[in-house]
Amino acid sequence: MKVQIEGNIYLESDALQFILKEYTGATTVGPEGKEREIFKTIGYFTGIEYALKHFLKLKIMASTASTLRELLQEVREIRQYIETICEGSKDESN
Repeated sequence: MKVQIEGNIYLESDALQFILKEYTGATTVGPEGKEREIFKTIGYFTGIEYALKHFLKLKIMASTASTLRELLQEVREIRQYIETICEGSKDESN
């Protein structure tokens, strides 16, 4: 599974975990001669909810809010965004 969360942030999975990755914008040529995108691993998580909580934390840490009121508003907006993309995923799977 590879799902774009936002911009250059992706959620991938393997048999054991979920992985948050950031596309660096660079590519490389693999041993088979195919061009591949280069990703930076942000973190490994045991569940999707943990990966999304970490995504929320990253967004909060990148905030430019200068007051607590602004920060809390941004947190509400980010949570709403996450809920919206999760709801959209549910609708697409039906």
